[in-house]
Amino acid sequence: MALKYQLRALWIDGYNRLKYGPQAPRYAERIWIRPSECSRYIEARDLTDRLGGKVRQMSGKVVEDWPSDLEQPFENHPKLTYCWAHWCDGKDWQQAGAIDFLLGKIAISPTGITDQCSTPEEVWNRYRTLDLIWEGVKARGYFPTRQELDSGNYREVGGILMHLGPGGEPIFSGAGCHRFAMAMLLDRPFPAQIGCVHTSALKSLSRFRSVA
Repeated sequence: MALKYQLRALWIDGYNRLKYGPQAPRYAERIWIRPSECSRYIEARDLTDRLGGKVRQMSGKVVEDWPSDLEQPFENHPKLTYCWAHWCDGKDWQQAGAIDFLLGKIAISPTGITDQCSTPEEVWNRYRTLDLIWEGVKARGYFPTRQELDSGNYREVGGILMHLGPGGEPIFSGAGCHRFAMAMLLDRPFPAQIGCVHTSALKSLSRFRSVA
């Protein structure tokens, strides 16, 4: 599995370095995002349809024509809103809308499986697991990097995916929704896998490469 990522990095890193210089973004590079700077997201499927590639595979891709028309406020994202309703407002997962949301996705799935769940029991277990993860994150007091969780993880592959839009604005990719909701609630800089980068964000990339 790591070989696949290494080969992808070899191509993307090399291309970016030749075109944009030694400080160019790298595939699956870890960046640090301040929650106070985040207010919008782009649905992963929308970006895939626009740019023709899966969002995680486009990690480190530099974009000249930014799809601003695809950006949406967080209140439009069902997963974010039900996470915050649960962990902020104290609603249970049913009241927050999470259970019906996932059961609805399962009902229309061609395989009858969504997020590795196919039954109501599995759905409830999934959200109980998310509660355990959230309790662990709160106990740490910070959001861990992928390599802290798995020392063999390649760079920040699989982490919360964040694009850097015009002017360096962090824009959530839609990948890693529950973890993103947790990271935002902590209100501390969190590690993320870099997504697409607008050309105007290249000059501010350095400030995302450290926690401070």
